Amino acid sequence: MHTPTPWRRGLAAVAAVGLVTVMATPVSAAGTTGSVSDPIVSGLIGPLGLAVTGQDTIYIAESFAGRVTRVLADGRRTTLYQAEGNSPNGVESTGYRGRIVATVSVIPEDPSAPAEDTLLVEIRPNGSSRTLASLLDYEEANNPDAGQTYGFVGLPAGCLSRVPPELAPYPGIIESNPYKVATLNPFTFAVADAAGNSILRVTDGTVSTVAILPPIPQRITLGNFRQLGLPLCTVGRDYQSEPVPTDVEVGPDGYWYVTALPGGPELPGYGSVYRVDPNSGSVELVTRGLSGAVDLAVADDGTIYVAEIFGNKISQYADGTLSTVADVFSPGAVEIAPDGTIYATTGVFGPAGDVVIVTP
Repeated sequence: MHTPTPWRRGLAAVAAVGLVTVMATPVSAAGTTGSVSDPIVSGLIGPLGLAVTGQDTIYIAESFAGRVTRVLADGRRTTLYQAEGNSPNGVESTGYRGRIVATVSVIPEDPSAPAEDTLLVEIRPNGSSRTLASLLDYEEANNPDAGQTYGFVGLPAGCLSRVPPELAPYPGIIESNPYKVATLNPFTFAVADAAGNSILRVTDGTVSTVAILPPIPQRITLGNFRQLGLPLCTVGRDYQSEPVPTDVEVGPDGYWYVTALPGGPELPGYGSVYRVDPNSGSVELVTRGLSGAVDLAVADDGTIYVAEIFGNKISQYADGTLSTVADVFSPGAVEIAPDGTIYATTGVFGPAGDVVIVTP
């Protein structure tokens, strides 16, 4: 098994140790097209997941507190689910009798974690829960990205001998971190497995692979090779990073849209959005230019909104153009409610996070 390193862990390791200041850019109002409301929910701990129902009920995955919080329309707030020792990363309504689903994993992802540490769970309105599937069990049995190669691919032997051995070419390893989830119908779900580099479908407890994201090539330059601790011979070469899918949503065209960030060194601007054909599994790049793309929402008109946790902003992609909607500190999620209102979580790495409304 390839030894996990900070280069390939990506978001999970950064989140675990709070190193956002390494990658974050200053919050600035310049160049924004929209506005942000005052917080409508405050005091959250690591709000990486968000769902809003037609009844104006808000569900938040407070990942660093290991819980899913429910906030009703009248403001009443309860801990609906507590994952002992684990982390709920994504949350979504099933549309069935008030039930929701959540992805439960470990931050940082641990290849030796037991099966119960990487799950898709169903949570009922009374707080009781049941496991729908173990994503780690599926990863161990199938390792969907085993045929992909990451690291410095094609580097001359003399140069390769001078880079850290863990950066040499390696295949996809067995590792799972189900990060976000989308509801296809009350009993079928799409899951972005960040550590597995795959997009999965879970139907009545049965897991299958829909797509495997391609490696993200990050260019080593004169401006960053010393910072990354690399020899001069790597300049001009691409490091093939693991793609780390962080969210999956169904677009109005029936395609699945996926955010991804490179699993190390997470250079600014290499965060991506992909379009996935759920029938063929083909993957098409929609856009790059994002920094820490951890969540997205797709509007009825096809506009894509992205939470850039390291870019400190909510961005939108429309008509081939990427622009900033709102500057916010370390957003963890963006969600479009049934009435079209755009919600986002902010302050993932702060002392306390919020839920806000974003107006484009």
